[in-house]
Amino acid sequence: MLISFFVLPLISMFSLSLLDGLPPGGTFTLDNYAMVLNDRYLSVLWRTVSLTAQTTFVVTVLGYSLAYSMVRFTKRTTLLLLLIILPFWTNYIVRMYALINIFQNGGVLSWVLNLFGVVDETMGILYTNEAVLLGLTYVWLPLATLPFYASLTNFDTDLIDASKDLGAGPIKTFFTVTLPMTFNGLMAGIVLVAIPAFGSFVTPGLLGGTEQVMVGNIIDQQFNQAFNWPFGAALGIVISVFMILLLVVSAMVGTRAVAGRGGENT
Repeated sequence: MLISFFVLPLISMFSLSLLDGLPPGGTFTLDNYAMVLNDRYLSVLWRTVSLTAQTTFVVTVLGYSLAYSMVRFTKRTTLLLLLIILPFWTNYIVRMYALINIFQNGGVLSWVLNLFGVVDETMGILYTNEAVLLGLTYVWLPLATLPFYASLTNFDTDLIDASKDLGAGPIKTFFTVTLPMTFNGLMAGIVLVAIPAFGSFVTPGLLGGTEQVMVGNIIDQQFNQAFNWPFGAALGIVISVFMILLLVVSAMVGTRAVAGRGGENT
């Protein structure tokens, strides 16, 4: 099953990326990968990596804080979990157009800032890096919060009280007890955010316009507008390699974390 739905399509895409045209007429070439090193596409790749890192960091901080607060400081977890998954009940495109209305010049964001006297003029952040970052954060925050919450729920909170009884402050307790014991859930949330964020093309296309494109937008253009499928396939292989490396690194880090805790327990 894995070979049918993952390995074979990946091999097919890699084979296409090595051609100068569509089969059966295409001949072998490495020009498609050489084009990836063009300054234009390198800048897009860098923007993609930067936005992915920023999104992952913001989502991790917000999602972990939210999940920790749900576990430690409230009993209305069912209601809060419902509110977290509520955005998934609405179509993705509908949510993006709602954000357009919020971020556009004279939109809801501008109205709220004017209401509280933060700014005096009409403003908007649509088609900016900030709009794309906020859009990606909004989309993937619920998905990351769930594994964070699951790991914190299974965590024995008595260990926190024991750490405090032994004289550790809240910050030291968090970094020496809570974070290591929930590390696997943390890594799962990071992977669930980083992988789809790196390949996003709808959010940057609608909120970033033509100036804040990511590599997913370039791939979409190559397949649906320029009809340069071999180059689009080459970019797709680049994304696939990134995702595979991220999965391998996260698995290795998670395994070492588990081994480290096992050694401490012995």
